[in-house]
Parts: sequence; C-alpha cells; structure tokens
Amino acid sequence: MSKNTANSTTGADGDETANATPSHANPLVTVDELRTYYESEKLLGGKPVKAVDGVSFEIGRGETFGIVGESGCGKTTLGRSILRLEDIEDGTVTFDGTDVTSLGRRELKEWRRDAQMVYQNPTSSINDRMTVGEIIREPLEVHNWKTASQRRDRVWELLDRVGLRSEHYHRYPHQFSGGQRQRVGIARALALEPEFIVLDEPVSALDVSVQAKILNLLSELQEEFGLTYMLIAHDLSVVRHICDRVGVMYLGTLMEVGPTEQLFESPSNPYTRSLLSAIPQPDPSVGADRITLRGTPPNPRDPPTGCVFSTRCPFKIRQPEHEQLTDDQWAGIEEFRRVIRERDQARTTVVQRAKGQLGLGSRFTPIREVTNELFGSLSYPDAIKETLDRATELVAGGNVTEARDLLDEEFSTVCEHDTPCQQGVTDEQSSRCHRHSQEYQEPGEYLSDSGEYLPE
Repeated sequence: MSKNTANSTTGADGDETANATPSHANPLVTVDELRTYYESEKLLGGKPVKAVDGVSFEIGRGETFGIVGESGCGKTTLGRSILRLEDIEDGTVTFDGTDVTSLGRRELKEWRRDAQMVYQNPTSSINDRMTVGEIIREPLEVHNWKTASQRRDRVWELLDRVGLRSEHYHRYPHQFSGGQRQRVGIARALALEPEFIVLDEPVSALDVSVQAKILNLLSELQEEFGLTYMLIAHDLSVVRHICDRVGVMYLGTLMEVGPTEQLFESPSNPYTRSLLSAIPQPDPSVGADRITLRGTPPNPRDPPTGCVFSTRCPFKIRQPEHEQLTDDQWAGIEEFRRVIRERDQARTTVVQRAKGQLGLGSRFTPIREVTNELFGSLSYPDAIKETLDRATELVAGGNVTEARDLLDEEFSTVCEHDTPCQQGVTDEQSSRCHRHSQEYQEPGEYLSDSGEYLPE
C-alpha cells in the first residue's frame, strides 16, 4: 500500500513536495486516551470488560497504520470505537480537526461519509437477501447521494473498479466466492468516497492466492483515491509488507508504536519481542530464540494493576533481594502465583461451593500436588521456602485470597504496582515498559549496546 509509494503535499505556493512515505506529523485521525468498556451482564455488581483502555496514537494522511496483537486484545473494538460503532467510555477521536466523539446523531451520519469499514468475514458482513447492486447502492440511498440514475452509474463504476463485471449487479452474494464477496464489501465502503477506511482483517478468511489479489486491489485504490487505512491484522507478514507504521496491542492497551521496519528489526517492548518471535521461520534452528509466554492473558474484567503484561512478561523486574534466584527458581514462583491468582479469581457456582464444603471433590488439583510438581526439583533460600510453604498451607485451608496477598507482598515488583507510561525510545518509536527507565535497564541481560533486546 502506501508504504512503497510516494506521497505528495501541496504547499502554500502551489508547488508539490514529494515525500518517500506519508508523515503522521499532519494527522488525519488522532486518538487520545480512548476507552471502551462493556458493562457486566450480571444484575448486581460485576466489573466491566476493559476492551480498550487508554489508547492514544495518530494516523497520517495517506498512511497505512497497522494494529496487531493476540485474539481478544481489543483490535476490532478499537476500530469500531474510532468509527463510533461502539459507545465510548472516555477519550476523544479527532478526524481532520473535528472531535468525532462530540458529534450528534445527524452530524455523525454526515461524518460517516468520510469514514467507512471493511469487515473481516465477507460471508456474514453482506446481506444475502439483497443483490450486489442493492448492497453497494445502499449507502448512497441512505445518504441521498445525487439522483437515482447517478447512483446506478456509481455502482457500475465501483463494480468495474474492484474487478467485478456489470452482469454481477443483479446477482446474489451466495453466487460468489469469498474473494468476490470481499470485493463487494470494498465497493460498498468506497461508495461515498471516504477519506479513511478501517480494514478489519480483510483477508484473514480468504485463500492465500486470493489474499494477494485483495491486498493489491486495496493498494491500487489507496494510491488512486488518496485513502488513509487503519489495518487490523493477525498476519504479521502482511502488516510488514503494506503498513507504514504499526501499533501493538495487548489486553486493551497499546504497548508499542513505531515505523514498521524499525519495529520488526528492533522491537523495544517485551510483548512485541514475544509476538515477533512467534513468526514461523523456514530454518528450524532460528526457533532457538523463540519466547514462549506462560499462561493466558488475564481476564479483561480484572486486568493487572500495573503493567498489563506483568503476569506473563519474561523480563519482569525483580526485587533486589530476589536477584540471586535462578531463572528456573523465579519461573517456579511466578507459575505458583499464577495458579493462586486463577484460584482466587475463579467464580464457582453455589453447587460447586456446596460440594467443596461437603468434601465431595474440587475442580482444582490439590495444592500440595501443584507445589511438588513446581518445586520438587528446586531448592530455595530458607526465607523464601518458608513463604511458599505458608502460602501452600493457606490454600489447603481454603484461605486462597490470604495466600495470594502473602505472595504479592513478598514477590510483587514495580511492574505490578505502577502503570508504565508510553516512553519515546527513538524519534518515531515509543513503548510502554518500565525497562526503558534508566534505573531498571539491565544491559547485560536485557539490552545490547545498540539498545536492541537480546534473547534470554
């Protein structure tokens, strides 16, 4: 897309100045501390799901900005929130100087002429009961765009532009392949000549050969119409190929932002490192540096207090008194804490609680079996062993919360207490991690002399 094409801007004197890549110094879209929460479905109480939690970034005119991250990290919700398809809890979205979050219903309808979305699943995102012509013409009808004959002409033009034929106008979606359906969705998004389009994994449901054709089409359309894209994707190779800049999300939080090649070659955030290390390599020997994250992402209803990645981070900062522990010893403690957290957060039913009180069995493995498995081959200093034994006895006695508090008091660090801010790593690259603070950097283990992360 725009990554490999030149972008030109016109100065006050009418001269055009060419730039190798679009600049976000003149942003079309500015997102500032955006939060989107989903309230609990429980009648009484219940914490909200923090799908998007304090996200900020800018997208330059003509730029392709990528958003990547694990499933469930909030990528799609972020895209929908920017387009006001979701109710926003807090924060602002500014489009070409206009605060979109303050628009009323009528103003919002007018603004949506300039911002559209291409959805992930081409099978479910278009109405099977409407013909292709009706699907593409619908946004023109909703916005009362010009005359009826001009709307038809516009549909014919769009069909041709996305690689479909005029006879497809009267056909139904079930008569098309997945790639053709996605072309219909793209034509619908282009109908009102928008400036900004959110692409929500537009090729993930398509065959590889079809993916290339759709991506090429999107690139051609961007160059022809001067479009600005926000691309949501799982396929990191696609993101690297077509995006100018990339934002990495985890648990509703933006962990790192930077130019694509710079981010892929020199990731500055532990989560980005972990994510990029998962990319399959043709040479199996390259996999020696792969980082395997323990456990699963925390519940978005109850995210960690400090850094959201702290419960899985392989580079989590240790307290000074625990620096003498080996990696295996520390890994055992972290796994034990994870087990206790999950038991403490588990929401058992009334029937399950009654079974526990009657001694009829538990959904969990006995805690002493867990500790034998985790610590059986490890030895710890007496003070630490005493803490672990005390926590085990508390869990065995049913005092799981007290055990969790005990372990937190002994082993929690700044990563769990304090929320890291987004810090500039280079002129264009920023990252959210305590390791960027001078007092927590460990050049021998964590950073090379050039500032790049080293394998464990």
